[in-house]
Amino acid sequence: MDKLKQSTLLWAVLGLLLLPSQYALSTQTVSSQTFNANTSFETTPLPNFKLVGSANMKWLWFEIYEAKVLTPSGAYVANQQPLALELLYKRSISAEQLIESTIDEWLRQKIDYQAEWVSILTDIWPNIEPQDQLILYVDESSVSHFFYNKRFIGSLNDTAFASAFSAIWLSENTLKPKLRNQLIGLNP
Repeated sequence: MDKLKQSTLLWAVLGLLLLPSQYALSTQTVSSQTFNANTSFETTPLPNFKLVGSANMKWLWFEIYEAKVLTPSGAYVANQQPLALELLYKRSISAEQLIESTIDEWLRQKIDYQAEWVSILTDIWPNIEPQDQLILYVDESSVSHFFYNKRFIGSLNDTAFASAFSAIWLSENTLKPKLRNQLIGLNP
């Protein structure tokens, strides 16, 4: 290989290594759908999903977020995908607080989480302001895709993550059973 090709290859590899990790995660091909930094909520199957249930998460007298569960049929079946969980925040919450709360709930539920999940979430989750929306879309292959204010921010291609993350709201061991019942359509 001549010096020009070696130099060009070296700069290309270094350029890729220096990209922020959110860009390294910004394109995912799953099934027949490709998600990237330009993917919006409207170009996914999500706009056709039907509401299963909704609930407001409160702590003392503070409203934290409004949560919604959506599926293609509008019915919830445990561990069945695809499904979406939408969170519309009412308060400012740092990305660090979101991560800590997620880990705390996994520990409380005795869910064996992976350090890689935390690393990816740390890379993709933003700080939240009132009226920001975070959406988890779990596709037919149980790959988890996150959208922030209806723009794709990253994916986790680990089927165990989809179950672990949605368990925070949807498992029978959830911290808020009344909220869970509203989300899965048992108590409107």
